[in-house]
Amino acid sequence: MLYHGQMLNVLEVVEKLKERLAHDVAVVEGSRQELDGLKEVAQRIVDEKQARAILGKNPAFETDYRNLRKESKYSRSETISLRAFMEEYLRVVREAKVGDIVAFLQAIGVGYAKRQTVEAAIKRNPHDLKVTRRNGQKFVSLVSGRG
Repeated sequence: MLYHGQMLNVLEVVEKLKERLAHDVAVVEGSRQELDGLKEVAQRIVDEKQARAILGKNPAFETDYRNLRKESKYSRSETISLRAFMEEYLRVVREAKVGDIVAFLQAIGVGYAKRQTVEAAIKRNPHDLKVTRRNGQKFVSLVSGRG
């Protein structure tokens, strides 16, 4: 469904997001059940690594948790949340003007969604979000294969 002058109703988008969320909940529940089955194995692995670290003082078994935060692509929660909201919206509408994205995000309660923050998120994620210009207007869509 391409953008041709009319924005989808906010309620339609919210309903589609609810459907997607329900699907995601089912997937997460299935994953949780699978992980519950692996807890015993994981605990044995942890116990073994702890025993080796204590006995051998081997630095290979120690974890530097400070580096995990630096390596994570989710360290800036507001920006990531904004991008995630944008990606979910663009999965539904396929293509939208920046102003329409801002209007939708503010309508669903994302208060920090301003034109400047949306533009910045688009510039920081050129591998995820594609900008197309037609008739002097800027349209944003997901890069093929992402939606």
